[in-house]
Amino acid sequence: MRANARGFTLVELLIVIGIISLLAVALLPQVREIFMESKGAQTTARIQLLQQMIEKYQRDNGDYPVSDYALLPKSIKAKADSRNAGIECLLIQLGQKRLGGTLTFDDHPEWLKNTDEDDNTDEIPELRTRKKLEVVDAWGNPFAYFHNASYGKKQTIALGVSQEDAEAEAMKDDRGYLNPRKYQIISAGANGTFGDDDDVCYPERPKH
Repeated sequence: MRANARGFTLVELLIVIGIISLLAVALLPQVREIFMESKGAQTTARIQLLQQMIEKYQRDNGDYPVSDYALLPKSIKAKADSRNAGIECLLIQLGQKRLGGTLTFDDHPEWLKNTDEDDNTDEIPELRTRKKLEVVDAWGNPFAYFHNASYGKKQTIALGVSQEDAEAEAMKDDRGYLNPRKYQIISAGANGTFGDDDDVCYPERPKH
């Protein structure tokens, strides 16, 4: 009798394991979708924090931070390069306290990366480093940042996950560039490709 009871319990256990496995397979797409939505929300929060810092810089200086090394204020010494230029220029300017720049990433050090592994000529004061850092999205890829004066200039983004380069362009609709007098911040989204509906952006990208 005891042997039969143990055998029956084992069969029940196997049945339960089988049911759990089936449920896990069935729920996997929903779990993945929730995970991706969470990453999107985290990325939006990072964009919103950047917006706050950018708007304060504009109030103090009369213009938004530029996204082209050639347009940086002459008081800033920066070594130009062709990768991650927009977001690097943004952080270099926000890192200049004398220009009213404010960087508030002390609670979020994981938001800052150096995916193209480059250095600046001088130390960036508020960052306390010579590394030309970027703010990355929740997938680990740098944002593309465009000042309105440089909307027509494409950017090369060194992706942090795939270690490949991606091309980013400022967003347009039928009437021209979005936010024509301000700026744009673009995340390549989960697929790491700029220019599709997967992107997380300010302002919101028009749906195709």
